[in-house]
Amino acid sequence: MVEKFWFEKAKEFLEIARNNKESYPWLSCFASQQCIELALKGILVKYKGTYPLTHDLGELLDLIGKEFSLTVPPDIMKDCDFLTPHYTQSRYSMMSSYNLRKAESCVNSAERILNWLSSFFKEIKEII
Repeated sequence: MVEKFWFEKAKEFLEIARNNKESYPWLSCFASQQCIELALKGILVKYKGTYPLTHDLGELLDLIGKEFSLTVPPDIMKDCDFLTPHYTQSRYSMMSSYNLRKAESCVNSAERILNWLSSFFKEIKEII
């Protein structure tokens, strides 16, 4: 049940993302990305026993799509591509500014991805 760790952390990061949109928008964006990364890796660990060493959410979701014969909708893949850069950009870039609007966009993307995943993986429903 090592995957339980991944799903619990994903839920914690979603809570952090939701609760820090206004006060720490950069953290909200980082936490949104982490929530999805941990949820996707949790699925892979549970059903495949391993996951690739990447922070690219599109790559992880593409792998899940292939492994489980799922057609990933383009808007869900766009949400993954939108969130991926926030893994590093939110913490290290002095060229990016974060605000409530951007934080809300990140949280909304994470929630859309989770909602889509929850149709196929019951564990995801516990995160939302």
